[in-house]
Amino acid sequence: MDSTADRAVAIVGVGALLPDAPNAPAFWKNILAKRYSITEVPSERWSAASYYDPDPAVPDKTYSKIGGWVRGFTFDWQRFRIPPKVAAAMDESQQWAVTIAAEALADYGYPDRPLNLENTGVIIGTAMGGELHYLTNLRVSFPEYARALEAVPEFQHLPEPTRAALLARWHEQIERRLPPITEDSMPGELANIVAGRVANVLNLRGPSFITDAACASTFAALDASVELLLQGQCDAVLTGGVDRNMGASSFVKFCKIGALSATGTRPFGDGADGFVMGEGAALFLLKRLA
Repeated sequence: MDSTADRAVAIVGVGALLPDAPNAPAFWKNILAKRYSITEVPSERWSAASYYDPDPAVPDKTYSKIGGWVRGFTFDWQRFRIPPKVAAAMDESQQWAVTIAAEALADYGYPDRPLNLENTGVIIGTAMGGELHYLTNLRVSFPEYARALEAVPEFQHLPEPTRAALLARWHEQIERRLPPITEDSMPGELANIVAGRVANVLNLRGPSFITDAACASTFAALDASVELLLQGQCDAVLTGGVDRNMGASSFVKFCKIGALSATGTRPFGDGADGFVMGEGAALFLLKRLA
């Protein structure tokens, strides 16, 4: 295959879940309407009062609290026949991926329009696998925080029964506020499970894997998908990107290298002072044009 025509690939289906856009048509309407979807952090994600300080030099704080946030999403575990306990242990990025993959297949016309599931691949760009693993890590790390408290002189001066009660009640609060660790936790959090979860739930039996090239992860997924199509290893590929990594820790760490803007997004424009993080998912169903 030497000519451009031989290498032509068609987009035959699309799905998306993005800020202010629960699906691909809504996102397109937002583009046409020039909708600006950057806001301050929603209180249900993390507390600006706890993590924000406008001074970049303050330790462990973010000087930015703006981003593009996906809101109002509810995963329909019944639709996909996923047990509720398994669904609860899935990072929301996995839930997004399954939902928009189904949207892309429906946009193509499946199941009314034929699709060779035996040779449909799933290649998704994703870097860190979402935010859920930070929460479960906090739960596992409770002994470290308990030991730090036990080393505080004022705590040591309390009567032993009081110390024991404080630690017990604190542990109960941690267990109540943070997700439990079960046999579903690890597969629900690993980045490399995202593509496999989509393939498993939607019964797509071609190659499935993720690509991690940091900010270029989706481009890497698209590149790999096109090559699989052109080499004849797949008849169709679901590909694109999924990212839900806008927790406080990501903001703090990006701010410590001066990467984030505190004022707004102006790519390549005058006054640009960093980038604004956004989240969401978009997948394309690709086939050879021929």
